[in-house]
Amino acid sequence: MATQRESSWFENFMASNYGRVARAALGIALFSIGVALIGGTAGWIVAAFGLVPIAAGVFNLCPIAPLWGGHFIGAKYCRRR
Repeated sequence: MATQRESSWFENFMASNYGRVARAALGIALFSIGVALIGGTAGWIVAAFGLVPIAAGVFNLCPIAPLWGGHFIGAKYCRRR
């Protein structure tokens, strides 16, 4: 029988509401920097990349968690109350 590993404090934080807000804020910052400060093609690439953490925060997803054996869906880290 496979055992489930313990999630780290970082994983739990990122799956919490505060972590979701942090991801969305990072995405908004990247988008804003890309459009307002960098500009041009490079700026739009940075802005497009900023959409990933915005979507991750809004939908509580973690696109990089499977790299270390975590769950793609952030709610899997949240304990039921």
